[in-house]
Amino acid sequence: MALQGIRVLELAGLAPGPFCGMVLADFGARVVRVDPPRARGDVSFLGRGKRSLAVDLKRPEGAALLRRLCRQADVVLEPFRHGVMEKLQLGPEILQRENPKLIYARLTGFGQSGRFSRVAGHDINYLALSGVLSKIGRSGENPYAPLNLLADFGGGSLMCTLGILVALFERMRSGKGQVIDASMVEGTAYLSTFLWNSQQTGLWERPRGQNMLDGGAPFYTTYRTADGGFMAVGAIEPKFYKLLIKGLGLKSDELPNQMSMNDWPEMKKRFADIFAEKTRDEWCQIFNGTDACVTPVLTFEEVTQHDHNKERGSFIYDEDQGVSPCPAPRLSDTPALPSSKRGPFIGEHTEETRKAMTMKSLLRALVNMPPYYRCLCISHLFGWTAFLSNMLFFTDFMGQIVYQGDPYAAHNSTEFLIYQRGVEVGCWGLCLNSMFSSLYSYFQKSLVSYIGLKGLYFLGYLLFGLGTGFIGLFPNVYSTLALCTLFGVMSSTLYTVPFNLIAKYHREEQEEKRLLAGEENLDGRERGQGLDCAVLTCMVQLAQILVGGGLGFLVNKAGSVIVVITASVVSLIGCCFVVLFVRYVD
Repeated sequence: MALQGIRVLELAGLAPGPFCGMVLADFGARVVRVDPPRARGDVSFLGRGKRSLAVDLKRPEGAALLRRLCRQADVVLEPFRHGVMEKLQLGPEILQRENPKLIYARLTGFGQSGRFSRVAGHDINYLALSGVLSKIGRSGENPYAPLNLLADFGGGSLMCTLGILVALFERMRSGKGQVIDASMVEGTAYLSTFLWNSQQTGLWERPRGQNMLDGGAPFYTTYRTADGGFMAVGAIEPKFYKLLIKGLGLKSDELPNQMSMNDWPEMKKRFADIFAEKTRDEWCQIFNGTDACVTPVLTFEEVTQHDHNKERGSFIYDEDQGVSPCPAPRLSDTPALPSSKRGPFIGEHTEETRKAMTMKSLLRALVNMPPYYRCLCISHLFGWTAFLSNMLFFTDFMGQIVYQGDPYAAHNSTEFLIYQRGVEVGCWGLCLNSMFSSLYSYFQKSLVSYIGLKGLYFLGYLLFGLGTGFIGLFPNVYSTLALCTLFGVMSSTLYTVPFNLIAKYHREEQEEKRLLAGEENLDGRERGQGLDCAVLTCMVQLAQILVGGGLGFLVNKAGSVIVVITASVVSLIGCCFVVLFVRYVD
């Protein structure tokens, strides 16, 4: 498949956009249709070969999800009016800044500029403004639109597809994406180049419906048969016209000249009377195997009821069943690439290798990790700095500040014995911390369903910050021991919530890649979850270095009261950080 490995995001819209996406999917591209929430599925009937994903782009979370998907995509197909995506902060300037290789295809009726760019329209309006509609219709009647095929699908979908393919080809050389501005008005005008360039050749000089190719010529029109069917005649060239006349049982010398336009109405009436004498199948028998350019007008029902055992790509006349079409092979019949031949990501055929973690790989992971991973690590550093500030000097705080003992007094003095008693009670406080940490961990699963991971993370930092602050302000034995239970809330939070977020980040990335790549299980091959957990755990050691190097000096200068003050301040700063900067996954 020519487009195997190309990843396309199609923002759901009306028929032209979905048809463009379907064509790309038919040629092997992986297309994910992004539907609005509560959408009723693919109402365009053009969802063949696509996956779908419901996203509310008006919500910040939905817009962020689309940006992350676009970082991995090759093409994004957008069908909205001018300015809609820019208002959502999803315009090409933003998305191509994050992914310079992205091809941003905009498929609209009137383009991105001009007085019609922000108004609604349909196929007939685009035909009208392109000038083509003025050429379509019967003589003496109003112009009419030939279904919605010309502007919507020809000037819109297929011209946009061509633009995407050309941009993909150019990207192979430059490595850069482009913005495709596909206007159905301009696309239709482009398709009608032959019409405009042949104005003075005699093809279109007469009024609408009276020219050679618009139904005015008797040898380029349709005729009704005796059974209510129709035959299409396209015998333009003289040699084909002679075969038409022969099949109708006429003689050329009895008819006016083929190009005598004044005689065309009379000739059309005569041909119509002759075609009405026989059924469609009888005419098929007469013209079968000739170059008279006469074919039956088949209905949709006849086209779909074809015989796969017949020769494809031609119309077969069967004496028993009459005319049956044998269309060319459908693109969807092409076998998909076996899963064993696919790489871990689209277009990447790689062998899976396991590499040992080194200091170099750890530092590389820290530097190259996405911003939301980095924010999570910083919040973890705040949490452990606050927690260790309290834990490493807590017993000394109990002995000196709460019990008013003196660690520097003589070992047999009352002051030193009081200090020892305070240290002993401080150890019991740490035991309370451990016990309550276990108890709180047990109830976390129930709490998370009510307040979520963001609530748990915020609550842990807030309670610890307030608890250590009260201990510093009111250094009482009983209140301090009671508040030691809040230390357990903090330790349980640090050991669970950040790693839960890491797991959710990875599941989200896997789901996004699965949607784009079509793989059910990608095994986390792009980012190592274990490596990210290792980087997160390194924040504990970094916090130990900061606390050991900085807090010891402050304790010597200001006394142990600085311990709980520092722990409280750092925890409350971390509390604000986890609310403002850490990303949470619903």
